[in-house]
Amino acid sequence: MANRLAIIGGKVVTPQSVIENGTVLCEDGKIVFVGSDKDAAPEPGSRVVNATGGIVMPGFIDTHFHGSAGDDVMANGAEGIRRIARALMRFGTTGFLATTIAARHSELMKATEDTLAAESDSHEGAEILGLHIEGPYINLKYKGAQPVEGIRDPNFDECRELLAAANGRIKIMTMAPELPGGMELIAFLKANGVEASLGHSEADYDTALAAIEAGATRATHLYNAMSGVHHRKPGLASAVLNEPGIQAELICDGVHVHPRMAQLAWRAKGRDGVTLITDATAAQGVGDGTFTLGDFQIQVRGPLCTLMDGVTIAGSVLTMNRAVGNAMDFTGMSLIDAAHTSSLAPARACGVANRKGSIEVGKDADLAVLKSDFSVGFTIRAGAVAYEHQV
Repeated sequence: MANRLAIIGGKVVTPQSVIENGTVLCEDGKIVFVGSDKDAAPEPGSRVVNATGGIVMPGFIDTHFHGSAGDDVMANGAEGIRRIARALMRFGTTGFLATTIAARHSELMKATEDTLAAESDSHEGAEILGLHIEGPYINLKYKGAQPVEGIRDPNFDECRELLAAANGRIKIMTMAPELPGGMELIAFLKANGVEASLGHSEADYDTALAAIEAGATRATHLYNAMSGVHHRKPGLASAVLNEPGIQAELICDGVHVHPRMAQLAWRAKGRDGVTLITDATAAQGVGDGTFTLGDFQIQVRGPLCTLMDGVTIAGSVLTMNRAVGNAMDFTGMSLIDAAHTSSLAPARACGVANRKGSIEVGKDADLAVLKSDFSVGFTIRAGAVAYEHQV
């Protein structure tokens, strides 16, 4: 007997329109109908989710994400990553890239092994869509919260070994193009199906242009840990804003990026040039306290997540549902744009846009049902209710 789910009564956000009083019908994990409630009714035996007064969006996909609920991607093995995947259901996130920090080669190999193990044996929670390797080939001067001992110039032997071990699951690598061998690394990553993301870098504008020419397609957390916007000395951030060939990650927590600078990025890049991320740490969803980011201790006070010096920003506590609400508030983007930047654009980066990232017939039934304040009422994963807010 087919497993059926019907979501009724909410604003359904599709790539083309927002359907008022919409209906989404799901069967055996796939979307089988999207439209007005006047045109379809739930099949007998369906579970019905009443979204009246709320917003139905495609499940969020976070392509830059280090941890949640006390677990760090690199700290607690495959089981820790599985717990992270389950924790993400609270925030409407139905897919993610397990993101590392700059680390020794053996540590990156272990994180890769753990992610693949979690991915192969994970039947609950958000889908693990691969890895984002943030570093280790980054610039010490712009390391931010990255550990010194994990940072080095490009090493092609270890990079080949890492990519081979990952078996095609590394989707993004953050790197600094100005390092010795940086341009060659970009071409190497492109040839191996990995998106080179420019970040933790002091590249000037011309170096950024050369990196784009070499095949770089992304920029890691725009404005943060990169050479900036200056009227006589334009750096990497300037190139990201001005050049259409780069997709910019944007952290809309009001801490990493001032709302006016988020607005500037949106006006410069538009929805085809922006991907919303959280850069979240193990502190996500927990509250104030002391946590880990790799081997570092970090402290959280409200929305601010720093190293123990209380100054150096070290990831965030942002969630994707709040990122969407903030992005709309900061930039004026529409619900359709918000769905694109939080779901479809990241799905493309992960190579899964043929089955995820938008509410369309035939795609995976991964959905987030939000209340008017962008809190999560329900998270639907593979056509089943994986999270329901309890009043």
